[in-house]
Amino acid sequence: MYFSAKGEYGIMAVLDLALANGSAPVQAKAIADRQGIPLRFLEHILSALKHAGLVESERGAHGGYRLAKPASEIRIGDVIQAVDGPIAMPARALPRLRNGNGHRTTHGSLVQGVWEEVKASVLDTLNRTTVADLCRRASDLEAQRALMYHI
Repeated sequence: MYFSAKGEYGIMAVLDLALANGSAPVQAKAIADRQGIPLRFLEHILSALKHAGLVESERGAHGGYRLAKPASEIRIGDVIQAVDGPIAMPARALPRLRNGNGHRTTHGSLVQGVWEEVKASVLDTLNRTTVADLCRRASDLEAQRALMYHI
């Protein structure tokens, strides 16, 4: 399966907002600078996330974005679907089910079964992993870095 930069940036932006703890709105420019995302591209991503009800915005000099619901209720699959649309297996990953003579191939259907299992596994992981899970991983990583610094 292939995930676009847009989907990856969407996850990074939502994680950035979650780590800000919702205390105050976060400006898109601040997210773009921290995450290395082109600002114009990020603005499109944030618009899609807002349309999906995952983030909300506040206008004004002290405005910005924050999560629209708790991080524990936002699944990574939701973020990807908000910015990229439905998650699907690309056509080139599917095997040929017919050979050059138009006859059905047995191996092709066997391989297709494996691809379907891969897709189901990926979707399961995306739909059970929440932004809160990523926040915990980020916290663990920071703790490891702090320990390594003291050694």
